[in-house]
Amino acid sequence: MNASRQAVVEAAAGLFASLGREGVGPRDLVRRLGFSPETVYRHFKNRDELFAAVLSRLQGELFAHLEASCPEAAGETGLAMLLELAEAYCRFLEERPVAYGDIVSAAGRVRNQPAGESARELDRLYARIVRQFEVLLHLGRLDGSVGDDAPETARRVVSVVVGLTRLSLVAPNVRAANLRGMLTSLVGAGAARIRAA
Repeated sequence: MNASRQAVVEAAAGLFASLGREGVGPRDLVRRLGFSPETVYRHFKNRDELFAAVLSRLQGELFAHLEASCPEAAGETGLAMLLELAEAYCRFLEERPVAYGDIVSAAGRVRNQPAGESARELDRLYARIVRQFEVLLHLGRLDGSVGDDAPETARRVVSVVVGLTRLSLVAPNVRAANLRGMLTSLVGAGAARIRAA
């Protein structure tokens, strides 16, 4: 990415982070970015294309955070890995509530709006997140720590993570305990396996 394009994406990421995706109208966007319209439109045809570039950048941050937060541990059960990943997602979202609100849910798209590049980027990201949980559910099913590895269960896991984070009703340590309890119940973990996880 050339320096000019990167500067526009970084400025847009900051703007979307502080105001949310819908907090900046298309006409106001260029003015608030602090770049000339020519600079912005040289790299992006419209606001949707710019938002897709911001999402791509944010994904890099998200997956770097997950990799650092979830180191591999020998002998860890699928359930334990699933709980660790869910907690890492929650911490990431709690630290960046406005900036990352849209990236965890394909349902975050604006309704009745044509599917542009940002909607496709959100769909790809959502599918990638769900796939991570599907793999861990399957591993848990194989090692006996998880009773339900159906694909819709992975989507429910993501919904629990997003819901608990967005509610922000309790302190992170209480939220973590609630998350653990909800997810172990959701995936059908046996009592003995829950203690082992």
